[in-house]
Amino acid sequence: MVLGRMGMGFVVAVAVGWVVGATRKEDLLRARPDDDEIDPETDETESRWARFVSHLTNDFLFMGRFLILGAGIAAAVQTFVPQTIVGKVADLPVLSMLAMMALAFLLSLCSESDAFVAASFVQFGPAAQLAFLVFGPMVDMKLGALYVGTYSKGFLRTVILTVGAVTLAGTMWIKVVSG
Repeated sequence: MVLGRMGMGFVVAVAVGWVVGATRKEDLLRARPDDDEIDPETDETESRWARFVSHLTNDFLFMGRFLILGAGIAAAVQTFVPQTIVGKVADLPVLSMLAMMALAFLLSLCSESDAFVAASFVQFGPAAQLAFLVFGPMVDMKLGALYVGTYSKGFLRTVILTVGAVTLAGTMWIKVVSG
């Protein structure tokens, strides 16, 4: 499982890199209206440390709202969606993988704790658990909010489709090979 997660993660990351790398920078990043151009005169008088703290504070406040929103949505989903809904599709190979990927998106776990959660879904096979482990850290609700706030329209859709397609194809191949 560890080697599968590492290998699939690498393959998916390379695929996303190829797809996103084909996009021009100007078409990729969303313009932030609160960004100010660096004034060369201020740049000379303001210390490097002060500029660092200012930039850090601005980024923290910009991204923090998305993290809080994503954490709140993830907590609500974990509280109100029963696991029995997901358990009913465990016997269907492709659907079980898609369900585990959707669950990984909704739960928004950290990449360390998701291994324990994936292992707890004993009704799902190793391929579906691997889909959970690969998809979740790359695309979840918190990252989705960050992607929407940082990148242009369509970026989140492109990442979800690429990560989903490569993860699904890879885990289906692993299921067929492992029997």
